[in-house]
Amino acid sequence: MLSYGQITHFRTFGFVVLRGLLRAGETAGLTGEVTDALTEAFGGLGTDTDPDGLGGIRGDYLPLSVDRAPISQALIADDQRLFQGAGHLLGCLVVPSAPVATCFTSNADWHTDQGPDIGGVKFLAHLQARAADTGALRVVPGSHEPGFARRIAGYQGGDPAEQGFDGGYGWPVPHVALATEPGDVIAFDVHLLHSSAGGSKRLAWTIQYLPWPGLADRARLRAVRDLILDADYDDEDYDRDRWPAWREWAAGARSVPSRDVAVSRLRLLGVLDQEPG
Repeated sequence: MLSYGQITHFRTFGFVVLRGLLRAGETAGLTGEVTDALTEAFGGLGTDTDPDGLGGIRGDYLPLSVDRAPISQALIADDQRLFQGAGHLLGCLVVPSAPVATCFTSNADWHTDQGPDIGGVKFLAHLQARAADTGALRVVPGSHEPGFARRIAGYQGGDPAEQGFDGGYGWPVPHVALATEPGDVIAFDVHLLHSSAGGSKRLAWTIQYLPWPGLADRARLRAVRDLILDADYDDEDYDRDRWPAWREWAAGARSVPSRDVAVSRLRLLGVLDQEPG
């Protein structure tokens, strides 16, 4: 269970590092699942090297909730650490997105993970040690708050380098680099400004939980459903039938009460109806 201090830190600064949340055996097993899945789905690790020069946050992304990835599958809702933990951090009922196996291959400029004002929390587990110059998550504490976010946007908008003027390297953005070891999990608000730099072929596992919208507000219900369906892996070229986002995980829900609750919410949203088979 999360402590009062951890919950308060998250709500105040927009993030909290949960040291050693995953046990050594879980971390080793999850690393194997991510490595094997990405290798099978894409023919190797870090295959997206941006050959077309499109830019953006490059990497291989794959939903990882199939029966042959039991640790990843169980982390969605089978125990209290993430599913119930997300509810404690956000102070409300939540609904999961599918977990994502990732191999990052590029730096990430400053960005947030969600545009709509729905909210949510992302859990990020780097599967190798990460320091400030080798791909650790860099965050601007408090930038999840709308007022502070607007001031940061104004600061960045006034940067001459952002307006096409030569000779500048850009105004610095004060931040904190969250160095982690395998087993650590970072929980951060989806509206928190964050980036990363350095390292290559960085393995990670992530999952997002969004506030449960209830059934009365149909527009908000549709917005949450669309965010879950519009996933990081949506544009990736992999075998959808072999790597379904939900089908195998949902089939095993009846034996796990907390998973059954999550499945019920996904069904009410209409998420599970969108996946073939």
